[in-house]
Amino acid sequence: MLRNTRADVEFIFTDNSDDPSIMNDFMTRYAIDRRVIYLPTSERILSMMDNWERTIHASRGEWVLFIGDDDFAEPELAGLLTRIAAVNPDIEALAWGTFSYFWPVEGEMPGSVNIPFDSSVVRVPKADLQRRMFGWQDSTSVPTSGFSIYHSAIRRPLLDRIYAKYHQRYFEHAVVDYDMAMKVICEGRGFAFSQRSFSMFGACPESNSFSIGRLEDTKLRAKIFMDEFGTNFENDSTLRDFPFSSFLGCTATIGVTQQWFRKTYKVDFAGWEKNYARACALNTEAYRDRQAFDVIKAGYETAFRNWHKGRFLSDYKPVWRGELPEMVVTGASPQGMMVRSDIAGAQTPAELWNVVSAMMVAPDDIEVRATGLRSLQEEPSASADLIRLFGGKPAVGATKVAPKKAAGRR
Repeated sequence: MLRNTRADVEFIFTDNSDDPSIMNDFMTRYAIDRRVIYLPTSERILSMMDNWERTIHASRGEWVLFIGDDDFAEPELAGLLTRIAAVNPDIEALAWGTFSYFWPVEGEMPGSVNIPFDSSVVRVPKADLQRRMFGWQDSTSVPTSGFSIYHSAIRRPLLDRIYAKYHQRYFEHAVVDYDMAMKVICEGRGFAFSQRSFSMFGACPESNSFSIGRLEDTKLRAKIFMDEFGTNFENDSTLRDFPFSSFLGCTATIGVTQQWFRKTYKVDFAGWEKNYARACALNTEAYRDRQAFDVIKAGYETAFRNWHKGRFLSDYKPVWRGELPEMVVTGASPQGMMVRSDIAGAQTPAELWNVVSAMMVAPDDIEVRATGLRSLQEEPSASADLIRLFGGKPAVGATKVAPKKAAGRR
């Protein structure tokens, strides 16, 4: 990240590890870079929520973007944000189509990433985002709404309003990315989306996202997540009538977080339950081991039987897909070019970014009209592939599943 020479950005590196000496020693070489703010491990290991909270308080920029330690983001995003704000000062959140990268693991096939041909930036109606987040409209195993501070850029005035309204905290729930996404969508005034990617989700064995489709790892990550939070957030009174558990996987974890938010802040959105059941089915289908699939399926079925007197059980219809052949998908489609994640020997998200960024329009060449951004309806190419745009559909090969992370300590 620091190879970029932009002077109008700052980089906040936050350590929250068990051995502070590693990052402390590493950061000494960057002490002369005035753009760098380093927050070392505190006297105690923090929950992810508290670690993110201290990080955002240390930020000074007009826009804020979070990534994890196995991710990548392009600093040239700052130039696009400046140009958008100049013509549409009401825009307070920018999202983009992200790549998903699986760090090399012995015995695991590489994935692939989809490089979009389009680079347009469009305005997105708030009502559409509300339907996607709270109504689970057009969802995959996760809501296709985007606009969390995690792999999206959020403007300072919006963050200030969130802090003032939500009990003087930016993050109130252990699932920090979806906690913030719901607040951004509820409180934001203007939203824009770039089809040109600006960041890459990474997944490695230490990532919670790596556990998707792995039963024992899912259970372990959920336990670690609860332990680090310090309490079982599923014991909250707002979840008394919501019989789903984060031990079932990513979709259930998001559902628990959203139910807490709905009940706590009186956010009502009718007709979401059937869409949620379909998303849970897709989450179940990520498990390619038959025993794991059956265990997760039985767990979801029990939850649906005990929810609304079983009314939505019939909408939960997972299909066993473990017999599908494993392959790495490459080649062209009408929307973009699929390339292997190990192209040119790439071994990290940054190395892969060096390759794929050369295949995309340069950030400075992305059109931002002087008269303002087009709406989603005015840009047919944008509206044609909304699922990919909002981050719900994994931009990886058939052997991988990479929904957004609801991660543990970072």
